Amino acid sequence: MDEKFTAIYLMVRHDELTPEDGDSYERPLAAQKEACLKRLKEAAPEEADEPVEVYISRRQLFMDIERQKVKRLVVHDLDRLAATPEELEGIMFELRSAGIPVLTVK
Repeated sequence: MDEKFTAIYLMVRHDELTPEDGDSYERPLAAQKEACLKRLKEAAPEEADEPVEVYISRRQLFMDIERQKVKRLVVHDLDRLAATPEELEGIMFELRSAGIPVLTVK
């Protein structure tokens, strides 16, 4: 079986872009990724060299969770995972059921 990996999900909303960003998500995504990697290193320093997959597609992330490839999920903020509190509740239920811990930066 393939080794499971830590998934990092990045999501920046359009209204979070600053004038310096223009319409580019590159800088805020890079900042979010850096914060998530730092959080992972703090939470699991012994696993710092283990494989990490970075997602900007929620659909792709959930496909890999269904395929049981993900052992842990790191997100900047839980509200990045869902559009509504009800949807987030369902997603968190699925992650708990799959035994996938979630680390957040905020």
